[in-house]
Amino acid sequence: MADLAALQQTLGISFNDPSLLEQALVHSSYINENLGFVLTSNERLEFLGDAVLGLIVAEKLYQDFPHSAEGEMTRLRAALVRGNTLARVARTIKLGDYLYLGKGEEASGGRRKPANLAGALE
Repeated sequence: MADLAALQQTLGISFNDPSLLEQALVHSSYINENLGFVLTSNERLEFLGDAVLGLIVAEKLYQDFPHSAEGEMTRLRAALVRGNTLARVARTIKLGDYLYLGKGEEASGGRRKPANLAGALE
């Protein structure tokens, strides 16, 4: 199991409900191979996190660039929240080390895959 205390220390965040942090690290391949596992995959949290991240970035751009046109802010937001950018941030904090992956996903390099890293970060 992932060392959630170490990850929380890296993030500088203490989660009120650490099970949400743990769920954010669970890839669907792990669930498929561990049917008795209590948590579900991170897919629903990824959906919510994507929307929250988009809102936070949009608000920050709106405040920091008061004279920018909507189209320019849209392009900036897209660049900041795209998968490759999120995967780069995830690599910086070694998020891949904490992922719960199925054996096949692990063998195929799942801890380094941009989609897995970005999804867990969202």
